[in-house]
Amino acid sequence: MNKEETTNQNSLPGAAVAAAAGPSPVRRIGAVNWDCSVPSTTFFGQATTNTLGPAKWRDRTPYYADVLGENRIEHHYRSLEEYETEMQYAIDAGIDYFAYCWYDLTPPPGDKTACAGKLQEITRARRLHVQSQLRDRLSLCAILVTIHPYSDDCLRLLAEEMKNPWYEKVGGRPLIYMFESTYAVALRLRDICREAGVADPYVVAMITSPPEKGEKRSANADALSAYACTEDGPLAEDHVNKAIGQNALRATAGLPVIPHFSTGWDPTPRIERPTPWTKNGYPVRPYAPKLSRADWLDEAAKLRRWIEQHPAECPTGHVMAFAWNEFEEGGWICPNIGVDGRPDTTRVASFRAVAEALKKAGGEKGKEIHGQ
Repeated sequence: MNKEETTNQNSLPGAAVAAAAGPSPVRRIGAVNWDCSVPSTTFFGQATTNTLGPAKWRDRTPYYADVLGENRIEHHYRSLEEYETEMQYAIDAGIDYFAYCWYDLTPPPGDKTACAGKLQEITRARRLHVQSQLRDRLSLCAILVTIHPYSDDCLRLLAEEMKNPWYEKVGGRPLIYMFESTYAVALRLRDICREAGVADPYVVAMITSPPEKGEKRSANADALSAYACTEDGPLAEDHVNKAIGQNALRATAGLPVIPHFSTGWDPTPRIERPTPWTKNGYPVRPYAPKLSRADWLDEAAKLRRWIEQHPAECPTGHVMAFAWNEFEEGGWICPNIGVDGRPDTTRVASFRAVAEALKKAGGEKGKEIHGQ
């Protein structure tokens, strides 16, 4: 564990007890951060305020949204102070780092995607993050995504960001997640990091079905994880069991894994009101109901047990959660607007219990598993 990991972990309640009782198989919990909460005058804001506009989605509407009518919301550009409030909620939830979907700050040349020239609109949250003094308590790292071509200038800026103590590390190596179609980008990033004097990134491929051993698409990855669990059945238990099963499946591919924790999956708002980048992108079918605190704790217990049984496959002590703020896709921890119009922090408190369950000391059993 590097210096910043020690500092962040020991700032959590109970950390001293955990250190005394024995090692935990989970030390660092990250959460996907895809922040598209920008005004409706923007490409992304127009789509997302429309998708979550109907009143029936208020339990998914972020607490900082402006409700302008029964079926109308708006997002304003948040100040640093406002974003620090959100970061504090994440810290309160037991989250150690945000994994941001990472985009160029300016439109990259040659971009021909559905969002060409628009992706810089949704870089504001991570830019506020690095300005905040809370960055020493809530780290960050990057997710390289499919929809973005990435200029070399963007990757150079990312390499410079990796030099900072608040960038999440694995054994001193900057942690980076990537979608499975971005392997060539990961190779370019490794070269750029070498030129910039940055340690070789610890690259984690986010996939659902694992590659066969030796298959080319795994060649540029150090480990496997997932962005989301998109499979389930009619019951919440079905989704929980699918998420655990997918972790087990990835572990058969011959690479280490960063286990995935799912807070839920239901993209119905985008099925009813599609966005330009997700048209026809989701099956029209019933989805498992919103996961409750009990469902989350059941998943945490099952995931903890699976990790303890597979220590060699889970060497980093990291977990990746979907998600902090994927409100439209049914995975969120961030407070939503409560029935009284105030922030509803129920899910923050529930995830705090999840984090404590995953990070609790292992006692003698933990010492035996980890050889300490």
